[in-house]
Amino acid sequence: MSTSQDPIQFLTLEEAHAINGAMLSTMEKFMTRITISSMRIVIRIAQDLRIHAEELEVGEIVQWIEQDSQIRKEEGESAAFLKWSSPHPDLDFADTRQDEVTPANLSSHEKFLTRMVISAMSALVAIANDYDIHIEDLTVEQVISWIEGDAKVKHEQGDEAAFLSW
Repeated sequence: MSTSQDPIQFLTLEEAHAINGAMLSTMEKFMTRITISSMRIVIRIAQDLRIHAEELEVGEIVQWIEQDSQIRKEEGESAAFLKWSSPHPDLDFADTRQDEVTPANLSSHEKFLTRMVISAMSALVAIANDYDIHIEDLTVEQVISWIEGDAKVKHEQGDEAAFLSW
């Protein structure tokens, strides 16, 4: 059975299997999934803005996700890039953080996603810099390999929580 890479699919079954087979802790595997999914989102944002993904600023990510959310509300989920909706759209939680995401016209779920994408940017920039390429040219294999190498070094140094500090 073969699965093709749907342009809106953020992690294929093969990629999930590759991550599961990586020499990573459960938390590192989870963060790898987030990093790869976020990579696909920032690549799309960068394409729309006609810049390299590593040039994206936090405000541009927030604004783009906010616009995509508005498209989903006005034109339906099929018109938006991020094709997901909350099973409990009216369930919102208090947002007490003070960052560029807080004032955005987004649901709590969309703010959570936005913050995940922003957090993944530092790892994606580091990975792209180490390979001396743009984020949009990274492969999933390169991301997994880089994270495995980084995790190995941090484990050897006894700094197991460092992965989460990107």
